[in-house]
Formats: sequence, C-alpha cells, structure tokens
Amino acid sequence: MHYYFFKEDFEQLNKQIEIIRERIKSIGKEMGVSCQEGAETFHDNFAYEDGARQQYMWSNKLRELIRIRNNAQAIEADLNTGIVAVGRTVTVQDINTQEIKTFKVGSYMVLSKQKDTISYNAPMAIMFIGAKIGDIKEGKIAGKKKEYKILDIQ
Repeated sequence: MHYYFFKEDFEQLNKQIEIIRERIKSIGKEMGVSCQEGAETFHDNFAYEDGARQQYMWSNKLRELIRIRNNAQAIEADLNTGIVAVGRTVTVQDINTQEIKTFKVGSYMVLSKQKDTISYNAPMAIMFIGAKIGDIKEGKIAGKKKEYKILDIQ
C-alpha cells in the first residue's frame, strides 16, 4: 500500500519521527535515574513502570510512522484536470442545509499547517474524488447520510 504525501507533509512526518525518537531516549534516561534513586529498580517503582508504559506506547507510534514513511510516495498536485483529486480545492453545497464548504484534498497525513485541508483518506474527500463540477455525491459523514453538489474545483 502506498501513502501519498506532498513535500511539506512528508517533511513534517520526518520531523515527527525524530521528535518521537528523542522522546523515547528521554524516557529511557528518566527510567535509569529512577532506578538509581532507590534500592528497588523496577518493583514498586512508579517512575520506572510509567516510563516502560510510555516507551511501549511511543515505540508503537514510531514503528507505525516509520512503516508509513517507508511506503510513502511523494506527489505534486495535478491542477490540469477538471475532477476532484489530491491537491485540488473543492467547494461543495449541502443539498439539505444549503451550507457551503470549501476544503483542499491533502496528503495521507496532513501534518503541515494548511488551513481547511483534509486527508484524501477522510470520508469527506473519498466521497468526492473523481467527481466533476455539478455532480451530486452522497455518503455518510459523522454517521449521517449527506448529499452534496460540487460547485467549484480549483
């Protein structure tokens, strides 16, 4: 499986991986200090046990992000098509409420500070990928059946 990323999101993914690596190292150091402060190295040592739990949690997160990075593929937005695709900004109108929403379809993980950008893997984006202006699409958003008309694609 490939995970598609724009350059800025891929760079942020790498930064997140480094931050988590540093956090795991820091937790290990704290665990070592907790063992030096008392005769009990791990039995009835809350700091040690909590550190072990945190290391486990962060290590799992790190493995998952590395797996995603190893299967990541860099992409650029194709703005020459008239369909909703990754990198395009879409304006839709809720058929029932007449509410208008505009959002950009972003990377697998939207990690950069892009306002109104959602992952291409989000239900809202999945509903519209491949659609054209004027198309009406329906799907479930937050457990509710919704129907939208595509007003604009940029």
